Amino acid sequence: RNPISPNLFKIIRLCSLSAFCQAFAPKHQVTYPPSIAKRNTTLLLRKMSSTAQGSTGSSAKSKLPSMIVFDLDDCLWSPEMHELPGMPEMPVHGDLDDAGTQGVVGLQVLRYQDTVKLYPGARKVLHELATNPKYKGITLATASSSLEPSYSYACLDGIEILPGVVMGDLMSHNQIGRTGRLSGDKVGHFRLLHEESGIPYTEMLFFDDCNWGDHCARVSERYGVVSQQTPYGLQWEEFLQAMAKFEKQASK
Repeated sequence: RNPISPNLFKIIRLCSLSAFCQAFAPKHQVTYPPSIAKRNTTLLLRKMSSTAQGSTGSSAKSKLPSMIVFDLDDCLWSPEMHELPGMPEMPVHGDLDDAGTQGVVGLQVLRYQDTVKLYPGARKVLHELATNPKYKGITLATASSSLEPSYSYACLDGIEILPGVVMGDLMSHNQIGRTGRLSGDKVGHFRLLHEESGIPYTEMLFFDDCNWGDHCARVSERYGVVSQQTPYGLQWEEFLQAMAKFEKQASK
């Protein structure tokens, strides 16, 4: 008999082992952990949603302002800064939204009861601007003739809209005070906002309480800025009204 060479014997053994494994190995598919599977599903749904939105075309999109500018005192929050007995710096916690998410909803003056809080409508508007993808391309800014700018900045840096996201994080430009190139007339505030951002005045939308003078009329007459008065603090309905007003003006 011709003996089988050691090398040939190894080859036969390996081939037999491979055939055995293929024949008897359990047929299975890779199963991802639930967290990964859920994440992949979420990413896929987002991609499908994004594609569906993109397929609607620009004709379905409403005309939005490039910049929204907010007054602060009596527009976004209360009380006014000059009414406070000192710097507001003690965080006051509460519900950031209707779901009961907890966060810093106001700042209190130490040793006093005076607390700066947002108007409910203003909080809803800022939350919407921060979370709705529809508005992600809009630049936000402030224009305030505050007599206590340091108090105003403290509130911007301390009051949250989302957990860990304060008002100041949302604002790309701030013109606060009435010194230097700023005065009680907000025409100067808007001149600086325009210089800093390069955004045309006609692409701006302005909210102001106008309780101490018609700043809306002044800015609109001087620069053509679409504006909305908020005499009782910014209300959700006023936000919708102003957005509709801007779209109508932009369509002319």
